[in-house]
Amino acid sequence: MTIKSLLLGAAASLTALATAQAADLPMTKGEAVEYVKVCSAFGPGFFYIPGSDTCLKIAGEIRADYRGYNQSGDGLSGNNFVKDGYKQNRDFHSSAFNTEARISFDARTQTEFGLLRSFFQIRGNSHPINWDNKKDTSGNAFSIKYAYIQFGGLTAGYAHSFFGFYDLDFGNTVWGPYYAQSNVVNLLAYTADFGGGFTATLSIEDGRDHRQNAFRSTLQGGQQVPDVVGQIRLKQDWGSVAVQAAAHQYRTAIPRDTNGNVIPVGQPGYYPNNNKWGYAVGGTLLINIPAIDKGHFVIEGQYADGALDYLGIGSSKLKGQDFFFNSNGGFDGGKGWSVTAELGGNFAPQWGANLVGAYIDTTYDKFSNLGDRKVKEYSLTGNVIYTIVKGLTITGEVTYTHQTIDNLSYVPAAGAAAIARDAKSDFWMGGVRIKRTF
Repeated sequence: MTIKSLLLGAAASLTALATAQAADLPMTKGEAVEYVKVCSAFGPGFFYIPGSDTCLKIAGEIRADYRGYNQSGDGLSGNNFVKDGYKQNRDFHSSAFNTEARISFDARTQTEFGLLRSFFQIRGNSHPINWDNKKDTSGNAFSIKYAYIQFGGLTAGYAHSFFGFYDLDFGNTVWGPYYAQSNVVNLLAYTADFGGGFTATLSIEDGRDHRQNAFRSTLQGGQQVPDVVGQIRLKQDWGSVAVQAAAHQYRTAIPRDTNGNVIPVGQPGYYPNNNKWGYAVGGTLLINIPAIDKGHFVIEGQYADGALDYLGIGSSKLKGQDFFFNSNGGFDGGKGWSVTAELGGNFAPQWGANLVGAYIDTTYDKFSNLGDRKVKEYSLTGNVIYTIVKGLTITGEVTYTHQTIDNLSYVPAAGAAAIARDAKSDFWMGGVRIKRTF
């Protein structure tokens, strides 16, 4: 008998044994598999979570940014004027790259009391770009972009401020400044729907997310009362219009010296504790242009006193200050106004473009013995978007910004008295963004 014959015989014996044992096992009918089902009630991309009546949509995007930057003109050193200060500083980046990834989860359930929705979006950056101080920020930074719950007219969580309207995503600029309220804040809000596109919202928002404290930061105390925001909105086929208002408290901190010790009453550097309320009002008009695919024109305007964040000043170069002590020893709020206009749309099946102009003007009365401090800034941004294939776009954008600061302290020579000087600066920024959405 050969080895081949032995192996074949062993294989036949094992097969017969396995067949006999299988015949002795009880037979059961296979259970039905519950496949993921499409949920069409809330639009494309939603599916039912198996075993529930909740619909879920998972979406995301990746943004690859490549930017260049140039600035020239006078600079600042504290509150002091520096002639051609930007030319003297080698700390500024002239180019910087960053990649950002976003993923979102949108869960919706139709209940007997109305729609229950939760939305969550996280984002991560490989190397965030900070043009304001030109210093490197930590890489691989993850953060929460949105996280909120909606039930009926209730909104609770981390969502876009209800003072904002059109600028939910900073308009249609990629990097250019957009001087309007665009903060994401912790809030609790209720929206009443009166039908016909008419709604009204009352929102209680975390005042810490609406603070502006660009200079003299040690003067600002902690939050005591949250901000109160109200908005009335009308949405129609032709477009939308909204008016909004906000109240914001600002408070002094306990006066301390450079060592952190409390300054007694009557001693140099002491100031009395004080609380004041600032406010902001604004309006937005959005007009759809039917002759152009996604054609639109929008204009937004705001005025603020002691609540400069609502001007969108966070996207300006110098930021702002809610309050300050003036040259008379008084306690006063910064004042200002801003306006932004945008025109855009798709001028061809795969091509789109946007043009944005913005202006912001802030004043600090009697800021020093040299006079009022005034900061003015205007910006012009243009971009072109090309859709390579569905879900993949490339955008080129150029932004020019001009800034003027009045009455900075300048010492012309050693030992000379300080005089007032106005600083003027110019900023250029351009770049390309490649974006994939899914």
